[in-house]
Amino acid sequence: MEAMTREQIEAEIRGLDQLMREKDYIGTKIAMGRATVEEYAEEIAESDRMAARKNELNAMLKEMDEAEAE
Repeated sequence: MEAMTREQIEAEIRGLDQLMREKDYIGTKIAMGRATVEEYAEEIAESDRMAARKNELNAMLKEMDEAEAE
């Protein structure tokens, strides 16, 4: 797999942030008792995968920052 540039990583993070924001309503519905976790299990699992990917990307940025600081 080809290494990603800082710009590619940051663009993917922005995209993931947007996708996760689009699902914010789910937490509100669950918190208000208008829906259950079971009803949104697939969406929650997808959000978990996106959050994990964002964490990976942030770790990549941190590694880049550390390498540049040396």
